[in-house]
Amino acid sequence: MRNMEVLAPAGNIEIFKSVIDAGADAVYFGGKHFSARAFANNFDYKESEEALNYAHLHGKKAYLTLNTLIKNKEFNDDLYDYISFYYENGLDGIIVQDIGLIQFIRDEFPDLNVHGSTQLAICNSYGVKLLEKLGVTRIVPARELSLEEIRNIHDETGMELEVFVHGALCYCYSGDCLMSSLIGKRSGNRGRCAQPCRLPYEIYLDNKPLKTKGNYILSLKDLCGINDLPGLYRSGVSSLKIEGRMKQKQYATNVVYLYRKYVDSLLDNEAKGIDDYKVKENDYRFLLDLGNRCGFTNSYYYKNTNDMVTFIKPNHQNKEIDYEFTEEKLKVTLDVKAKIDNPIMITANYNDYSINKQGSKVEKASKRPVTTDDISARLKKSGSTSFDITSINYEIDDNIFIPLGEINRLRREALEELEDIILSAFKRNKSDMIKDDIAESNTINKANISPLLISISTNEQLEAIGNIYNAKDYSMDFDLSIPVSEYELFERIDEIKAIYKDSRIFVELPIVIRDKALNLLENNISLLTKYDGYIVSSYDGASFVKDKGLKGIIIAGSHLYSYNNNAVNTINNLGIDYNISPLELNYKELIHRNNSNSILTVYGRYPMMVSANCINKNCISCDKKEKIIKIKDKKGYSFPVRNKCKVCYNVIYNDLPTCLLEETELIDKAGFKLYRIDFTFEDKNETIDILRRFYSNFNNNNIDYDLRSESKYTKGHFKRGVE
Repeated sequence: MRNMEVLAPAGNIEIFKSVIDAGADAVYFGGKHFSARAFANNFDYKESEEALNYAHLHGKKAYLTLNTLIKNKEFNDDLYDYISFYYENGLDGIIVQDIGLIQFIRDEFPDLNVHGSTQLAICNSYGVKLLEKLGVTRIVPARELSLEEIRNIHDETGMELEVFVHGALCYCYSGDCLMSSLIGKRSGNRGRCAQPCRLPYEIYLDNKPLKTKGNYILSLKDLCGINDLPGLYRSGVSSLKIEGRMKQKQYATNVVYLYRKYVDSLLDNEAKGIDDYKVKENDYRFLLDLGNRCGFTNSYYYKNTNDMVTFIKPNHQNKEIDYEFTEEKLKVTLDVKAKIDNPIMITANYNDYSINKQGSKVEKASKRPVTTDDISARLKKSGSTSFDITSINYEIDDNIFIPLGEINRLRREALEELEDIILSAFKRNKSDMIKDDIAESNTINKANISPLLISISTNEQLEAIGNIYNAKDYSMDFDLSIPVSEYELFERIDEIKAIYKDSRIFVELPIVIRDKALNLLENNISLLTKYDGYIVSSYDGASFVKDKGLKGIIIAGSHLYSYNNNAVNTINNLGIDYNISPLELNYKELIHRNNSNSILTVYGRYPMMVSANCINKNCISCDKKEKIIKIKDKKGYSFPVRNKCKVCYNVIYNDLPTCLLEETELIDKAGFKLYRIDFTFEDKNETIDILRRFYSNFNNNNIDYDLRSESKYTKGHFKRGVE
């Protein structure tokens, strides 16, 4: 019989212990650094050690969340010492987003289990196989995956899969969200999400307001998968993850209790078949009472997003429930031997462990003798320990005297040593660790690219670039990139290559590669092979290119975050030649990063959210026609939204394009020699305008062109960055 782990959240030490008491098999928690819930209480070293000990005494596991992106300056001795503390205290696994940190842990702590965070946005077996090569032992796939997709990953890889089963849902694929960062200056990738998806927005199509069920169009209901445990079991899920490190104790413990109850019921009845599985109505109602946002949803499991949006203000509704779970203590027996003129002996027994403690010499009583009742009263005081004295066996003379304080001391020391010996099996000694040889992957392709990479989305933009190209006024060469999702452009590769003979033509793989996008790629391998290179924005995409043997230069898109030099090197070792630098680092941070193979986006409208939920589908209809909708927030900022039907996801873009065309001095200080311009909604004139501005500043062509700053642009994070 296969087990399914009930994995609980804990925001403090009290909740940590309580969710174990309620039946959790494992608990995930955050320390004081690098946790994706930076505003939770999180655990200091003392609390962390207490938590790890409590879990291990009860035969449970504990996982640390270290699931944020790490800046270059943070890869220092403090990071090493931070992980070392948890490693030495027996941490069972560490949940990681940063690819550089994954490699760091593999190099320095090779026997520590690394779990790939849901913020890696893994959607298929290609990405799983790539991360497995890096030593990742468990994957938390994207929350948007269906049961069918989860099962396919399990069947094709055998990887341990940890799947969210209850709690809040993000509108955006985790890890692909920059909305909080750009409009709220708080990065979800750094654990500080301001939750802009929980705010109201007005919708406009062709500049006309649209009426909807409500203005909370990005706010999703809470997930509840308790009815879907049989399907999750059949899909090969190893761990059921409950969201909620910011939640209160009553929520976390009672949710765990109910999932424990139904997992046990499911597994106990597996031999009879699990089709009879059914959740009682009052238990489902109890989950609702614990907390929900406008009800529950399980629609992602079945590829249906129609009923997921709250549309109305998503207050977390709950009722006060006062129910406490008690610790299930470890049952200990004691043997007492008290013979006159011999030391008193007390032995504590638990499973295969025995601790012998020897006290002072037993004397003959001159007055009132000490009885077994006297001794038992002291020995059964296990107090705040995790032990329960269930029986005491005596071998004792009559008419004896023993100081009763001695009995207390021996009991206390015996239980302390028993606890130490149980926990010693989980402790690690850093000096005893044997490091594995980490094999580097394929040799890096050293082919050069042009200084400028121009990404286009429309035929009109392609025509505008043709004007620049044919004019031959500018000496700096450029390469082109075309999204595979823009199929009419994508299939024109022969024509485009014939025109732009001096340029390399790259194809941009989808940011998210699920069934529809994967079919698009696999059905067009012959077209893909005609391109000179590939821009990959997911580990799924990077692995796909390698697996299919596609030859050419590979560029990691900005969604493959290379915040630090460890990440840059790891990406290079995967056989990826260049990287587009992350959009959240400021120039002071970029200066300290290795940018020799990095491309800086000097112009472009940043994608702020990539979602499986389509605003067009949810608020208008699924007519499978791509269109540009605008959503306006309460401050009046208007964000264009495009539904990319060819690959079946929705992209929300920043209200203003980021323009760094006047920052040549700072860009040069950061060591960039490669630049990217990313066109999205620009028409022909705007495209030509931006290219002229670029060549004026970056190529010293002395073109008479007005370089004034304009309010229609933003500097993005280039000056401000994120904490």
